[in-house]
Amino acid sequence: MGDAGSKPGKNTLKLSDSDFGIEPSVDALPDCLMSSSACVEIRDQTGAMAQVLPELGGWLVRYQRPLPGHGLVEALHHDDAVIARYPREMWAGSPLLFPIVSYNHVPGADHHYPWAGQNHPMPAHGFARKTPWKVTAQETDQVELELTDSNATRAVFPFAFRYRLTYRLQEGRLHWQQVIENLSSEPMPFGVGFHPYLPMPLSAGSKRSDCVIRIPRATRFNPIGRGDAYFSEPFPEQELPATVDTGATLLLGNLRSQELALVDRAARLEVVVNWEGAPAYRFCALWSRTPSENFYCLEPWTCLPNAFSRPEDRELQILAPSQSFEASMWMEVRPC
Repeated sequence: MGDAGSKPGKNTLKLSDSDFGIEPSVDALPDCLMSSSACVEIRDQTGAMAQVLPELGGWLVRYQRPLPGHGLVEALHHDDAVIARYPREMWAGSPLLFPIVSYNHVPGADHHYPWAGQNHPMPAHGFARKTPWKVTAQETDQVELELTDSNATRAVFPFAFRYRLTYRLQEGRLHWQQVIENLSSEPMPFGVGFHPYLPMPLSAGSKRSDCVIRIPRATRFNPIGRGDAYFSEPFPEQELPATVDTGATLLLGNLRSQELALVDRAARLEVVVNWEGAPAYRFCALWSRTPSENFYCLEPWTCLPNAFSRPEDRELQILAPSQSFEASMWMEVRPC
């Protein structure tokens, strides 16, 4: 076998468009949802800026930073046309994944998960990205969002919970702090993740072929069937060309360091995603729909797809009543 990272193998998991945000056609997003009241903007003293749309699933849609010789550099793929098609498409920014990542299926039923002897419906990547969040605190350089259970969430996820997420800019770097609380009287299972779409390339003067993904030594997980089980193989430290096809999704775990970067060699810029402060995020999914897309996703996840149907692998987070889950991460665009 050649380099495990050189190209997706024949056993890689091919996810459908619905697994990455495509839903039946809906009306275009009303202009009011991009108004100043609906779009929360934070800034720091370096001129870095981030924008969040709380009503649209707490969607982080922009993070940019001024860099000498480059002007304002976008660290997230931003696309107003994609935002206008919400929730039909979410191929931009950084959607929030909860209470599952990717998909789960049970025999005879796609997009369902088993728990406590019952099968429950659940859309791809969960409901958090398509449920309005509330702003609970805001300062110039940070904003705190909150999602709590409702009649709609309890219909598919029968638990009371509070999910708080804080975005904070500091010295040009975007930090986020995550706290998920189980407010139920029973243990609460879940998977959680982030789905940042990074610009490809990072400069108008560069090409995709100028870009690589810097990846530490890891283990590659290859699905059997539709994630009914996985087999693993070593994945060496490398700079994976961005032209390699990851449309089937490259699933990595056991990373030597919990940090990946998209590097634009021509522009001498990189976007780093670091989750050393989130040890429960054991996996990272690398995905770009085709080798010619103008985005590339580096997605920290707590579990692999179909985790509810593989309880023996113990990938789910299970919170006891009143217990909390906490994690912190950061991303940054910078010269390299």
